[in-house]
Amino acid sequence: MSSLLRHRRLQHCYIYVCLALFIVTSLYIQIRSLATPYSGILVEQNRSLEWTIAGIQNDSIAANWNIAPGDRIVSVDGQPTPKIFTAAQEKMLIGATRIEVLGSTGLPRLFIVKPTIEDKLENGLAFLMELFLIGVGGYAFLKKPGSHLIHRFFLLNVLIASTIITLFSDEIEISSYLFSYCAVWLPYVMLSFYLLFAFRSIYAKFRFLLMGYLAYAFTCSAFTAFFLLRREVYDWVSHLLNIVFIFTLLLMAGITAFYWKKLDRIEQNQLFLLFVGIFTSLMPYVLLYALPELLRGSALIPAEYVLIGLVPVSGTLAYLLVQRQIVDMKFYITRLSVHSLYYSAMLVLFLLAAVWDSLLYAAGLFILFGMLTFGYQRLLLRLQRQENRKTEWLEHQKLRLSLQLAEKKNIRDILKLSADLLHDLIDVEGLTLVYMDDNALPLVYSTGIYLNTLTPGTVNMPDNNDWSGSEKYAQVIELSHGTEEPKLGYLCLGLKTNHTLLSAEEHRLVEKFRSEAIQMLLNARQTFRLRQEYEQLNKVQAAHHERRLRDLQTYSHMALEAREAEKIRISYFLHDDLLQNLIFLSRDLEELYDTGKYERERNATWLKCLYDSQRSIRSLSDQLYPHILDKGDLQEALHWLLRDMNRLNEVAVTLQYEAPAPEPFPSFVKTNLFRALRELIVNVFKHAEATEIYVRVWMGKGSLYCIVSDNGKGFSEATARPAAERGSGFGLMSVCDQMEHLGGSADIDSVPGQGTTVTLKLPLVKEITAND
Repeated sequence: MSSLLRHRRLQHCYIYVCLALFIVTSLYIQIRSLATPYSGILVEQNRSLEWTIAGIQNDSIAANWNIAPGDRIVSVDGQPTPKIFTAAQEKMLIGATRIEVLGSTGLPRLFIVKPTIEDKLENGLAFLMELFLIGVGGYAFLKKPGSHLIHRFFLLNVLIASTIITLFSDEIEISSYLFSYCAVWLPYVMLSFYLLFAFRSIYAKFRFLLMGYLAYAFTCSAFTAFFLLRREVYDWVSHLLNIVFIFTLLLMAGITAFYWKKLDRIEQNQLFLLFVGIFTSLMPYVLLYALPELLRGSALIPAEYVLIGLVPVSGTLAYLLVQRQIVDMKFYITRLSVHSLYYSAMLVLFLLAAVWDSLLYAAGLFILFGMLTFGYQRLLLRLQRQENRKTEWLEHQKLRLSLQLAEKKNIRDILKLSADLLHDLIDVEGLTLVYMDDNALPLVYSTGIYLNTLTPGTVNMPDNNDWSGSEKYAQVIELSHGTEEPKLGYLCLGLKTNHTLLSAEEHRLVEKFRSEAIQMLLNARQTFRLRQEYEQLNKVQAAHHERRLRDLQTYSHMALEAREAEKIRISYFLHDDLLQNLIFLSRDLEELYDTGKYERERNATWLKCLYDSQRSIRSLSDQLYPHILDKGDLQEALHWLLRDMNRLNEVAVTLQYEAPAPEPFPSFVKTNLFRALRELIVNVFKHAEATEIYVRVWMGKGSLYCIVSDNGKGFSEATARPAAERGSGFGLMSVCDQMEHLGGSADIDSVPGQGTTVTLKLPLVKEITAND
């Protein structure tokens, strides 16, 4: 373990050193670009060994001066010998601020080298792109400092930022060498990042390919160092870099095509997004710079402008690396690809329009622009219709959850208003108003001495929903119009404060209140059931059947994505935790084998490494499938789960298990029920911010009931929809869908600031037999 920590510290130090070197180098280049910009003067020596002007580069500072080839250079910054840099067999005058030239008139003229407005704007743009790239890389590193993939991504960002800063720079000497080094290493880092991101499970297969790229990079770096000593740069170096870059892109495309069908759905989503992002961002570079320079000897667009597309791609990759929201990525990946291709094509057309000074070319580009925009709009409309169908099921589930919470709130408000009003009218110690529903636990509101003494699922709550025999109340009145009418609940009155009987007037008030309460609760129930009947009527229609089929397909796809995302999480866990422990343990054992030196402290470190690995494997196995379900009953599994989740003893846990032994349900019901309860319990510990959690399992009326209640922050129908839209409500909706699939139901009752209660009801007679 100590070796692992040392290795990670070395990796972090390497990142910090790279960042420090980049900051120092980029600041030096930009300061020099503004202090001593490149004038654009090419020089040569005549037979008298005097320095003369050989040429003036277009669009340079000296292009606006009144000088011509053949003019003699008298002095540069007061010195007779200028500072020269050779590139492509051309000698460039660099590092000059004051140049004295003797022209054909015989009179010396003094020129001051100052950066133009365009130079300052270009340096500012380069600085902003550099800041964005380093910021994105640093953000990813801070979020996941121990990931090898993040380290590679940070290094890729540093290389891209260095390349851009050198291309925009007017400092020639250091920028030329730094650009050469960046261009040499960029294909290797980009390819290794691409393979590690998209082909992590088979990354070892590309070991020899990456070793070949490493050999190429080290060889070219050695040649660059040789050129640095000679203070020269050759044309063929640029051609070689372009060839290698294009070859790398084609190689990535070939690897992607070859392994595409061998990857699962979630890996294909990641690979497709990464492939489209990289290729659309580099398409302007290949089409407008690399290929024209190789085929015709000159590029259409300067390299600094065609590489701007790499900047937004870096932000997209950082989001994927840090967030890893692949479950819902399939809803957006196609639209993102269309946007990327369209805007990349627009960038190419814009750059071509800026280069081609011809009316015929402009007309052709305008027609092509119109065709691309028309196709782009058509694609967006089609994708919008597809996304609407895909999200229809999710919206339906969110609406169901919101309506259920709204119904609970409405009935709870009726109970509270009615009970408080009656308590004010008659002088009793307290009262309890109960609303009952066949498909859920009763809703209870109490006043006076009974306040907060009754909560759903507690031992004080009657399991048979019959409150008539309760001894704690002086009088229990059933809320119904008659024996043949449905029972809505109970009105339970306590003793009067003076311990006397109710007067005739008070009896009249209670009877009037009973009638009004029955009518209000009956209206609320009928409203809810009318909505249910309306939904049931819609299900009979053919169009709804078709939508239901799509809903099931969408849910199946989302469940598949969730499982695949879980596979990726397990893969990262195995690679970044267990595999790293085994690697460093094997290295220490190899060292012990080679040296034969035994150290007691190191042996203790090895044992700790092994114990940590055993603990991690056991934890992962329990998360995948708790084997305690095979060895014991549901009660033991719930005890284990609550004990494991509450390792820090931050929550007061109560488990009340009242199901008979042996358990009267098959094993598949026990497994599915445990998974549902685990989802609810994990939600409490992770999101509810609760200090108490109550779990109860009991039998009643041929059904199995499970309740998970907490005193956390709760939620309402107004907050449930935004939470579901962010994806945090998918687990709760999956529990509801799982219970419906087993023939049961899930009832959700939550009040903001007062906690959440979820009740699962699972019939154990007809439904379970049919499913079994």
